[in-house]
Amino acid sequence: MGRIAFYTLIERHILGLTQGRYGPKKVGVIGILQPIIDGLKLLKKEHILTYNITPSLFIGVVIISFSLIFIEFLSLPFENSLLTINYRYLFIIIIVSLNVYNLILGGIFRKRKYSILGGIRAAIASVGYEVIFTLNIVIFILYSKSCALISIFNIGLFILFISFFIRVLIELGRTPFDYSERERELVSGFNTEYSGVGFTLLFLKEYGRIIFFSVISSTIFFNNRIIIAITLLFIIILLRSSLPRLRYDKMVGLI
Repeated sequence: MGRIAFYTLIERHILGLTQGRYGPKKVGVIGILQPIIDGLKLLKKEHILTYNITPSLFIGVVIISFSLIFIEFLSLPFENSLLTINYRYLFIIIIVSLNVYNLILGGIFRKRKYSILGGIRAAIASVGYEVIFTLNIVIFILYSKSCALISIFNIGLFILFISFFIRVLIELGRTPFDYSERERELVSGFNTEYSGVGFTLLFLKEYGRIIFFSVISSTIFFNNRIIIAITLLFIIILLRSSLPRLRYDKMVGLI
């Protein structure tokens, strides 16, 4: 959670520099305490439940979605990992694919047209991404002849990195593929009706997945080098500040 909080701070500083303005700088040195203050402010916000929803389903989707982040991080091959998973590739495919259900059910349970449209739009992109993502994983498994998550650094397979990274951006819903949050049509996507704690958990989930996929990409293609993971995190921020959003039909054709 600490890494997620300070990654948002770095993102705000980089976006500020690319747009010729200052990022957070008033709370602590260079705004170092800004994520903590923002988190406390969001937690204090009123959690609004609209009149025609089922509260248990409305809140349950957020809790399950947030919990998946911790399960995803269990698949990472850290030296001090508490679990030994010999089929990490299959585990990753299963856990990542569960996010689609959160997008669809989250939009339906909110019972608002903007939320439903945002959920459907994000689910279509995510499902199309899952097919290519799974095929890439199958290639990795065939090459390494194992379902264990090990580095496959090879010049011949490095060309797959570009394809893999594009699919990661689609799954994360980041620019130029943030179709679930079209400002003009959908306001904020499938999470439109959330506020307070619910919005905070969804926000943490989104940025937690960015860190997760950056580490996974570094592990598979670059022998788990932390500097590569950090570089990918910076690239994701720079893409947000420099690229326009593609048309939706172009994204579908890309998949």
